[in-house]
Amino acid sequence: MAEVHATSTHMPSLAAGLDRQLAMKAAIIVAILVIDFAWIAGTDFEFDVASAAKAAIVTVVLVAVGWFYRVKRPMKRFEVLCSETAVLLVFSTSAAVLSTLMTSTNLPMIDDRLIAFDTAVGFDWLSYVGFVNERPWLGTLSSIVYITTLTQVALTVVALGLMGEVVRVQRFVLAVMLGALTCIVISAILPAAGALGTIRPPVEFTMMNNPIVDLEYKQAFFDLRNGLARFISLDEPRGLIAFPSYHGTLSMLIILAFARARFWFWPVLALNIAVILSTPVDGGHHLADIIGGVVVAFVAWWAADKLLDLAGARRVVAEPLS
Repeated sequence: MAEVHATSTHMPSLAAGLDRQLAMKAAIIVAILVIDFAWIAGTDFEFDVASAAKAAIVTVVLVAVGWFYRVKRPMKRFEVLCSETAVLLVFSTSAAVLSTLMTSTNLPMIDDRLIAFDTAVGFDWLSYVGFVNERPWLGTLSSIVYITTLTQVALTVVALGLMGEVVRVQRFVLAVMLGALTCIVISAILPAAGALGTIRPPVEFTMMNNPIVDLEYKQAFFDLRNGLARFISLDEPRGLIAFPSYHGTLSMLIILAFARARFWFWPVLALNIAVILSTPVDGGHHLADIIGGVVVAFVAWWAADKLLDLAGARRVVAEPLS
């Protein structure tokens, strides 16, 4: 396998490109943190500072290791792996807080329009979930694949980093950030409770296969909108976004990230198609949510490519691994 880094001729320009794209991501994170801080300070929200300690410690370790592989023992793939993982971790925690805050805006929900779309294309949520409920093995499989998404995101950064796909790692992380922000903003402006939260089937129907997201889980969404929940803790993260489906966005981005990985592409494709198919069952989503999430992924992937071009982070050449 070839180590991907710059030759001595290209080192200054490559380093500058890497620094610019990291600076761009850092600016996004700082902007989110400023919004989070100002929003919490100006409202009755409270934040559990201690809950951020674990993420902070891991981030410091990753930054230190990344610095080691940049300065003491230059190895581009390990430097990028550590730095991009640190970015992803800090972004995820700050964006989770932002998502919680924006859910509280309590704008009118659009579930009626999403259900109308599903009906127009012939999708019936109760029939779809009922089909799975009648096959317990399918329900179990659905839950198993549904919970792999966040782990897959982390492993995608690690796998592409170890393969020496420096620019692809950078593009994937930036696309995840852009995709998350897009989903957060859209879900605040056009909020939805999802099919489960809107249809509210009998508990017996909902719990036949113990889905990951049930009506009790969904209650956090309604409590935030009604002003009943005002304590934010990273120890108890909740997926609050229904439209567009963030699971759909992440699954599609993972597929796109592995599009050139040959052997790995096909199992990644199969797993994430399974995740997408599981979202109505274990995420309680409308079909429209999933389609929206996939569209967001393609837009975020394209935008990340353009932004990396602007940052000049593409001039990499292959050299034998020393």
